[in-house]
Amino acid sequence: MRRRHAAVAAATVAAALAASPAPALANQRTENLPWPQLLPPVPVTTKVQPHGVPHCRRASVGCMDDLLRRLHRQWRRLNAACDHRALFSLAYIRITQGLRDDIARRPPKLIRYRRWMVDVIIDFSNHYFQYFNAYAQHRPVPDAWKIAYDEVMHGDTNGGQDVLLASSAHTQHDLPYIYAAMGMRTPGGASRKPDHDAVNAINAGVFVGLEHYYAQHYDPLFTTIMKSSPLDQIGTLETVKGWREGAWRNAERLLNARTAAERHQVEQSIDIDSRVWAEAMSSDTQP
Repeated sequence: MRRRHAAVAAATVAAALAASPAPALANQRTENLPWPQLLPPVPVTTKVQPHGVPHCRRASVGCMDDLLRRLHRQWRRLNAACDHRALFSLAYIRITQGLRDDIARRPPKLIRYRRWMVDVIIDFSNHYFQYFNAYAQHRPVPDAWKIAYDEVMHGDTNGGQDVLLASSAHTQHDLPYIYAAMGMRTPGGASRKPDHDAVNAINAGVFVGLEHYYAQHYDPLFTTIMKSSPLDQIGTLETVKGWREGAWRNAERLLNARTAAERHQVEQSIDIDSRVWAEAMSSDTQP
């Protein structure tokens, strides 16, 4: 695997927070600015409710455990091959583990609607594996994913850009469709947005563990760089948080589309926005 200088490693780990986690230290909790909680959800239909999906016909912690096994297998293969996609795969493991641990608590500390969140997570990961496999088999994938994988496999992007590209594609392109498919309100009308927002706290918590891991296995200067650049950390976390907030709003737009034409317009905007982000990030090449 090509050597990454410390600044690149710093960007890599911060970027990995996109998709969410060990308990956060006090400073990470402080950095998790709670502005999304101030933005009220838009009314949407209650007719759409969570349901079973491949790899999880009935939502349970066991579905999360199965996902972790599949992610670990993927990461081991990528890491052994010095494939740069191993970085995002590792972040996905840490994210999934943190969510799994909270959901398994009695009661959960952050997640209220556990079955809904499990269905969301597994369906979300199904899209990730679907596009990963489709690209490997030279089949069409969304533009944001194609740019991400083209760059990581054949481009000149650094590790931080590689992870940001995957994080952006997965969050901005895939997540709106997952929320729209699983429903955003309970049958009684309560919004599930507090659980969506809670993932931001879990995202911040995963940072410390990833920082130490990358410092040990990728670049020993990582910790020093991160401590000297707190604004970079906060800026990346807030960028990812903005992507997640945008995904929620696009899901609302999908559910509130009154005609097939309106929904198509929303889908086009999701494709365009995620592609523009990918093009912008991939154009800023670094050594």
